[in-house]
This record gives sequence, C-alpha cells and structure tokens, in this order.
Amino acid sequence: MFPFDLAMMVAIVLSVILLGFGAVILGMILTGQIDLSDILVESGENGSRKASLSRLQFLMFSFVIAGLYLVICVESGTFVDVPPGVLVLLGISGGSYVVSKGMGKGLHKPQGVAPAQRQAGHHPRPQPVPMHGQPAGEAQPNVAAQ
Repeated sequence: MFPFDLAMMVAIVLSVILLGFGAVILGMILTGQIDLSDILVESGENGSRKASLSRLQFLMFSFVIAGLYLVICVESGTFVDVPPGVLVLLGISGGSYVVSKGMGKGLHKPQGVAPAQRQAGHHPRPQPVPMHGQPAGEAQPNVAAQ
C-alpha cells in the first residue's frame, strides 16, 4: 500500500464518521429531539424575548467562514491553511457573544433577595445584631428600622 492510499482511506473513514454524526444530529432536529426555535432569541429576566444580534453575528460569521473554507479546499484539492486574521475575526465574533451573555446575566439582579420574594415585591428587613456582652436574644434594635 502506498502512503497516498493510506491517507485517502483515513480521509474516507473520517468523512463517513463525520457524515454519520451529521445525519444523526439532522435526524434529531427533524424529529424534534433538538429544538432550534430559540437559537437566535434571548430571554429576559421578566420573561421577555428579543432577537439577539450577537447570536446572529456569531452564527453568520461561522457559516460564512466554514463555507468559504470548504469551497477553497474543494477548489484546491487539499486542505489549506486558515489565515490568522480570519481566526481573529471569528474569535472577536465569539467573544462578543460571550461578553453579551455575561453582561445580560449580571443586569437587574438585586443582591440578597430570593427569587420568590423578588416576584412578590417582598424585601426582608435587616435583623438586629447583638452587641458585645449581651446574650443573642437581647439584641439592640436597629437604628435604621426606627
């Protein structure tokens, strides 16, 4: 066996494995086991739903770069090197998605209030703190509560 034949055989086997995984995922999407209806939607804390520009940008950049890479590889007949600038642009796109996701999690969250209490509009009162030399049951009243 020549090295070219071995390389071609490995490429065919890997291609069949990847196509098999793709077929399984596509089958799961078609049968409803994988739901893609909210792929470009962000849900707010109050239940609102809005389109996500960062998700759309990341999805579009990924498909464009993958499609162009596939076309270039097919035309040249070999795998080509991806220029570092393209990887940087893809990283910026993915980074903007991650940053927007992180910023969305930290907004509008009151500190120290349970979600059930937050929905009911209940804000707990601070408990009195015992002073030195007093038993825990005889705490001084909180000055802010008076």
